[in-house]
Amino acid sequence: MSSYEESLPDATSVAVVRTAELDRLQHLTWQPGSEGRLIAVFGEPGAGKTHLLSALVRDRQWTVLPAAVYRCSRSDREGTMNTVRKMLRRARLSSERHREPPGVTGLSRHRRQPDRELVVIEDAHLADERTIHELAGIAEGASPPLVDVVVSLRPRQTPEALTEAVSLGAAFGRTARIELASLSDEQMLAMTPVPPPYDLRRRSRGNPFNLRALQSLDHSARSGSDTAVAPFEFTVLTEVRGLTLNERYVLNAAAILRSRFDVELLAEVAELDGLVVSAAVRGLVRRDLVRVEPVGALFSVRDEVFGTLLRRTIDPCWATRAHQRALRLLSARGQVGTQLGFHLVSSLSRVRASELARIVDASYEIMETDVAECVSWLTPVIAEAPVSSEIGMRARLALSTAFGRIGRMTESRDLLFLVHESGGSVDPLVLAGQVASVSMVEAVLSQDVQTLGLLNEYLARPDLRRSPLWPRLVFARGFRTTMLGRIPGRAETERALQAARAGRDDLTAAGLLGLRALEATFSGEVERALADATDAGEMLDRAPEHLVARHLEGLFVVVLAHLYLGRYVDAQRQVRRGVDVARHCQRIFLLPALLVLLSESERHLGQLEQAREAANAAIIESGPDNSLRHTQAVALKSAAEVWMQPVGSGRARSLAQQALARQSPSQANVNGSASIAALTLARCAWLDGDPAHCVALLLNEGKGADLLTVPVAYRNTVWEMLCAAGMDAGMPLDGWVRRSQEHARAVPMPHNLAYADLTRGHLCRVRGSLAEAAQCYHDAADRFASVGMGIEQCYALGQAARVLGELGQADRSSRTARLAAEMAHRSGAVTMLDWLGRQVTVPVPAELEPETGPVEMFGRLTHREREIALLICTGMKRREIADRLTISMRTVDVHLTRIYRKTGVSSRMELALATRRKAAAHDYAARF
Repeated sequence: MSSYEESLPDATSVAVVRTAELDRLQHLTWQPGSEGRLIAVFGEPGAGKTHLLSALVRDRQWTVLPAAVYRCSRSDREGTMNTVRKMLRRARLSSERHREPPGVTGLSRHRRQPDRELVVIEDAHLADERTIHELAGIAEGASPPLVDVVVSLRPRQTPEALTEAVSLGAAFGRTARIELASLSDEQMLAMTPVPPPYDLRRRSRGNPFNLRALQSLDHSARSGSDTAVAPFEFTVLTEVRGLTLNERYVLNAAAILRSRFDVELLAEVAELDGLVVSAAVRGLVRRDLVRVEPVGALFSVRDEVFGTLLRRTIDPCWATRAHQRALRLLSARGQVGTQLGFHLVSSLSRVRASELARIVDASYEIMETDVAECVSWLTPVIAEAPVSSEIGMRARLALSTAFGRIGRMTESRDLLFLVHESGGSVDPLVLAGQVASVSMVEAVLSQDVQTLGLLNEYLARPDLRRSPLWPRLVFARGFRTTMLGRIPGRAETERALQAARAGRDDLTAAGLLGLRALEATFSGEVERALADATDAGEMLDRAPEHLVARHLEGLFVVVLAHLYLGRYVDAQRQVRRGVDVARHCQRIFLLPALLVLLSESERHLGQLEQAREAANAAIIESGPDNSLRHTQAVALKSAAEVWMQPVGSGRARSLAQQALARQSPSQANVNGSASIAALTLARCAWLDGDPAHCVALLLNEGKGADLLTVPVAYRNTVWEMLCAAGMDAGMPLDGWVRRSQEHARAVPMPHNLAYADLTRGHLCRVRGSLAEAAQCYHDAADRFASVGMGIEQCYALGQAARVLGELGQADRSSRTARLAAEMAHRSGAVTMLDWLGRQVTVPVPAELEPETGPVEMFGRLTHREREIALLICTGMKRREIADRLTISMRTVDVHLTRIYRKTGVSSRMELALATRRKAAAHDYAARF
């Protein structure tokens, strides 16, 4: 039997993505020594074992000792097994053969030659008992081979004796065991020139064969040609070769039933006796064509892709009757629509309206768990039902929803307009709801406004204004407005919010509160914005996952409000939940946007590594087609890299240039990606000692000092950078400082006020008021600490350390820089450490040992003082602590005074660091 991986391309044509496994194989087979070892490569069918081993063999083809390759099969046991056994018993090669013959040097690799021959045995689980016994002996060390033996095995088909021998040998170091796990997203993207969409990656479960097969099936469905699928169908036919007639019928019936079926149901669908089916199932399980479910006496076909390919090879007439039998039996058992829909679609020999209606109903149910399945069910329905019919309109609206959820915006929008223009009698509430959904998908994926006019048309209808759907329509328009970089009007949002609360539509109310919080933020009404964002967050926290999944756009807006308000911890918590829900419930179109918000929140919290990973995930999920999010993700990755890249690497600059190169004029002012990238380039120029270039880049991006083309949320950051670079370049700072102060007064949020403190500190330093500058920098650090902005806190402390050094206070300067360096170490901010080292005369050490003084002093705190210290370090305000502990604010202040005196710290941030060091010391002590 040929391997399931045979349809994978040859190793010479496709890059090896399992580089770690290949490196280990090469290392093991090139080690010096007289004795070889057994190396077992375990992997599921299609995991890429053949591809990996062919790359290993290809690597040795120019060596003195190339590899001998054998493949075990059911059809040719005798010849192959005898050859393999002889090879295993061969004596060591003579010393003459080890000498390098003339003329070989020019062809050999430049590295040293291997000491032993290599024998590769593919599909060794199919070997006969004698060969399995010999391989087990090699694995246990009973008979060490004089060659390296690499075997590929399937976990479920490997004889138990060989599996145990390999495990025992690996435990004692005599045998190497390599497990081929599922491919990561990065590996799956690297193995194909066309990036596979998230849906195909999810369904493939990290299996290379499955991914390629799914891509071919998708191409076949779109093009109508089966040419691309033929090699995969041939592989499946090869896999089932040798089955008896009864086993083949039972396997075909299993492919029809797909999953979670029992022997009785299988026998009815296959039309065979129960005892015959039981015997056939045992054989199919041994060959890993059918698998036993973990719970109950139930079975499933091996995997979804294998079942899909197998169904394509079944006689269509027999398959149709089998689906009808399955439908009848499952209906008699009281199965739900999601379990019947597949059989309904597959058995439409005579089109009946009742069957089509059942399929549409079932598609709405399965849409929550498997959008791809939903699309496959609805596609034949719209081919049978005209758009003018009720079923035709319902099916097209359902398919429009499904396409929207997986990001196929054009198809979703086309179906919506088709139904709208058909003039059929469709429920206006259903159509209006779909208009709102498609409009929000359009808002996330592009800046098109093709559905905006349709949305406005439905919002203007008097009959819908009194319906429970009206708040959702208002939110959809507000969401569109927000995604276009504008703030929706307050009056309509207020009315819709009242209607949503009256109708107890909490999730829509949460989204409207998020919109109202954004409007209040940009109006300078920070307290009202904070209250609305808090209420919206609490509504989302109370809502179950399935309801949040239907209103993820509302969660998106609430997270956006938290980010603008500087509440990065709340934003991170909510957006992480949103990412999990979007993945689980397949709201794929929102994933890139949510991951972008996650990267933004984590970067502000100083979690640079996590921010970079979230940006990488957003780049992968957005793909080249969604340029709006792709460029934003690349820009955010550059912003994370600017402080953590190795000094002089230029990695952040390269990413920022990539982001700017992909910009279009219509996108630049909407998602801020151009401003983020320009700020990264400017910061790189400043760090490299070219402050004049930094200033020029920022003023060019902002089209002047007023920064009118920079999003409002980033303006104070840019003004601060202008002041820092202008100070080093000897430029006047007054205009930039004035604008920063005015912006902070207009939108008085902690991070805006902190950046204003920094600009004022820069101005004081230029004017020679060094003591006042140091105080401004410390005030900025405290404000950044209050919202968890760790990197900005480090930066402010570094500026303070520099001024303190200029004041001649070397000890304070060193302590401040040391405190900042400890925080930078924790964030992995390598470039920040280098910059901090240039701010003080006493160098900041590369590796810092934690100070022990404050940690030891914690033992002197009372229980109440320790409680307040921990609460203050979590970011809680004094009023919040007083309310929580039911004490007065005066009592909190007294306790804080005692805490600072006893611990020897002078600020909230030093207290937080001391607390973390104490926790780390306890963790270390607990381990030993």
